[in-house]
Amino acid sequence: MGSVLITGLIYVALQVAFIGALDPSDLEKSGSWANLTFSGDFGPLAAVATALGLGWLAILLYADAIISPGDTGLIYTTTTSRISYAMAKNRNAPQALARTTDRGVPMISLIVTFLVGLIVFLPFPSWQQLVGFITSATVLSFASGPLVLGALRRRLPQAERPFRVPGGHLIPVIAFFASNLIVYWSGWDIVWKLAIAVAIGFVLLPIYKALGNDVPDLDFAAGASWVLPWLGGLVLLSWLGNYPEPAAGNLNILTFETSIPLILVFSVAIYALAMKFCLPTPEMERHIEATKEEAALEEEELGSAP
Repeated sequence: MGSVLITGLIYVALQVAFIGALDPSDLEKSGSWANLTFSGDFGPLAAVATALGLGWLAILLYADAIISPGDTGLIYTTTTSRISYAMAKNRNAPQALARTTDRGVPMISLIVTFLVGLIVFLPFPSWQQLVGFITSATVLSFASGPLVLGALRRRLPQAERPFRVPGGHLIPVIAFFASNLIVYWSGWDIVWKLAIAVAIGFVLLPIYKALGNDVPDLDFAAGASWVLPWLGGLVLLSWLGNYPEPAAGNLNILTFETSIPLILVFSVAIYALAMKFCLPTPEMERHIEATKEEAALEEEELGSAP
């Protein structure tokens, strides 16, 4: 929580500093925030620093613009390789991705992640759109977390929990609503590409199972009852919305004021669907036990490694 609050304060302070340093005439000439530009603009903060004669600060910001993406790239590469490693451990991907070196590094997953990362550069005309896609994909993957929490509370209320989130279903609903807002605000030009990527995954997983691989039960009835309306609804809302500005194929019907309550109602409805059709208690208990056994086996393997 502390790291999130500190980061949030830094970003708010940056926004306040940027807005406070703007010459109102620059905004008036641009006509809107979306069209705000500066001569020789390679970034808003660096442009303001240059305009104020703070050359040293502009140089520092340009250097950070080179170092920061490299650092982020390393973090995302290692994180994504662990995701594909986990998919293989869960038998949802080829087992080769779960192989590790003597030091526990999933080398094959790292190589696959690197190659896929190069391919992902192709459909995005700018660095901003690529970052928007990655951010939306990450938020979309996290959005299921509140639903899992609510389902576990509903089916396994007496389970041992070392940490309890207060507020019953309120905080999970708010978290799910916030995730949907972030995806919506990323804009139609990002959302439709994200929808295609998710659709490819939905196609590949049944094909992978049909080829005779040992894949766990997909529990399609329980999942599709809320996953398909959720993803389809997000795509529809984005298409009707006014992000990005100017429109990039979307209808530009919803406004900032009308979209927020609509997404709130949508989020609550999807949350209710997920709670209604979540797996029955015996199925949940079976999955939990299987996860515990897998974790114990992996810990034993790591303990016996040289």
